[in-house]
Amino acid sequence: MLRIIPSTTFREGRWLNGMGVSWDIACDPPDAGMSEFGWRFAIARIDADVPFSDYKSVDRVFTLIEGNGLTLDMEGRPPLRVGAVHRPVSFPGDLPTTCRLHAGACRALNLFANRRIWSAEVIVGEGRRNISHGGPVLFFALNGTLRIDGEVLGTEDAALGDGNHQIDASEGTFYAACLTPVI
Repeated sequence: MLRIIPSTTFREGRWLNGMGVSWDIACDPPDAGMSEFGWRFAIARIDADVPFSDYKSVDRVFTLIEGNGLTLDMEGRPPLRVGAVHRPVSFPGDLPTTCRLHAGACRALNLFANRRIWSAEVIVGEGRRNISHGGPVLFFALNGTLRIDGEVLGTEDAALGDGNHQIDASEGTFYAACLTPVI
């Protein structure tokens, strides 16, 4: 099963802390609030050096999709430099974190997973590939055209599936996040 989520349907909103703009792509459960989800998939625009929202019991996979990068300053950890697009970085969403932009605004794809319920593995790639996973799989066309089981996604379109999927990213770059229930 595959559900296509066109970028034109993403819901614009504010960050949990009100410091920025985001676009919700999908979440579980579908009607979950900003902090009561099992997992949440969204795009954030970062226009200034700002604190990130605090998400209790949440692990975050952050993937820069546009801009010159940023540095994340997290309480009790060395700074995390995010300088390249399409390279996912993971960090606890409940550590106080401040972002410092390198040179101008950025946009990032965010996967939030409540660590008591879900764990996440993110794959970024090109070419043809088979992805087989028993739980939810979130897909995102990072650039170019992405074909999943024959369905076509344009740049920044998304899809939600489970089971076995044939990926063709011969003309682009794909993002796939496999979510696994925590036992």
